[in-house]
Amino acid sequence: MTIDKIWEEEFKVLTFHMDPLGHAHLSSICNFLQEGASMHAETAGFGFEEMLKRNQVWVLARMKVIVDRYPAWKETLKLKTWSRGKEGIFYIRDFIIEDEQKNIIVKATSSWAAINMKSRRPELVDGLEKGLFSIKDQKAIEQKLDKISELTDSQLLRKRKIEYTDIDLVYHVNNVKYIELIINSFSKETHLKRKIRSIEINYLGEAKYGEEVLIFSEPTEENGQRINIIREEDYKEVCRAKLVWE
Repeated sequence: MTIDKIWEEEFKVLTFHMDPLGHAHLSSICNFLQEGASMHAETAGFGFEEMLKRNQVWVLARMKVIVDRYPAWKETLKLKTWSRGKEGIFYIRDFIIEDEQKNIIVKATSSWAAINMKSRRPELVDGLEKGLFSIKDQKAIEQKLDKISELTDSQLLRKRKIEYTDIDLVYHVNNVKYIELIINSFSKETHLKRKIRSIEINYLGEAKYGEEVLIFSEPTEENGQRINIIREEDYKEVCRAKLVWE
């Protein structure tokens, strides 16, 4: 089965997507991206249920999102997403979101791995290119996703227990929930004064229900911060991110 190379889907900004200033939360935007990726894969025969039959599951490894403008309440948005093919063991997927005037207001790129459910190791996906043709040279963001550098002089922002609404179909923290954990580590006053213009994130491990995580931060030279999330029990780093504020 083959489908269009570019998946298009419309989303409307509803009341439960909004922040106190009347704009969509960054986490709401990232949920739009996740849903578009899921639907494109599903339609091509590589969605969650079909991958389970192969004893595989998609795991997001790296992502970068740049927001040029946060959409407002009642806006209708068009999401476009496409595969950029394989780089080693990873599969690259890009996104753009357009407003009603066809202006690109969000750009994103992401790197995914297919993980064997038994071995917990990455594998290639048989037949993926036959059903989900790639556009290798069409890039939403020119920058290649690399490893975010380690924090060297961080401070603890908060401690948080993983709760039921944080976990997903495979019982670990959903990738957007990590973004929410990071966002919620900063005060209301911080968010009311300035917006996050980009977030880049490396997913390094798993956090599960009931576990305690520690969220650390340090400033960067580019009006931003590096963040990491550490599982308290064994001090394993499960997530590392870089924010740039407006």
